[in-house]
Amino acid sequence: MVPLCVELDARRAIDPDAGPLTFRWSMGDGTLLTGPVVSHCYQERKLYTVQLDVVEEATGAVRTAEKLIPVDFTKETVVNFHLSTDTVRVGQSITFDAADSQLPLCSNVVVLWDFRDGYVTNGRQVAHRFRRAGQYTVRMSLRGNGPGSCPDSHCVSRIIVVLP
Repeated sequence: MVPLCVELDARRAIDPDAGPLTFRWSMGDGTLLTGPVVSHCYQERKLYTVQLDVVEEATGAVRTAEKLIPVDFTKETVVNFHLSTDTVRVGQSITFDAADSQLPLCSNVVVLWDFRDGYVTNGRQVAHRFRRAGQYTVRMSLRGNGPGSCPDSHCVSRIIVVLP
């Protein structure tokens, strides 16, 4: 899976007249962090609302929801695939999986595979067996219909080593 990580920085929000501040972040998935700069990785691709509460240490006053930040992983273009192994023997099956890949603003997205050995296919998850030893740069492409770059090919490649 593609890492779903964010880094948030509240250092510009520091008010020197307020004195020392404590930054409390509720990351929207049950995780609580403190500090002016935080990093966090999520487990699921969805919309999260991060809430930043600021505590004035001198008075204990809490500025609840000083900032609400939407973190939306559902609208990001992701072009990626996983494979069961990157080294196989001739005739051994490899599974290729593009389940994480998405073109969220596009419709009718098709996943195309070019194994660079004369075979091509489509589908989110496919299996393939190479018939000859060698090194193959397998290419996965996403193509969709819609606005902007949807009709373009969005590609990623990985090298597979096929042993005799």
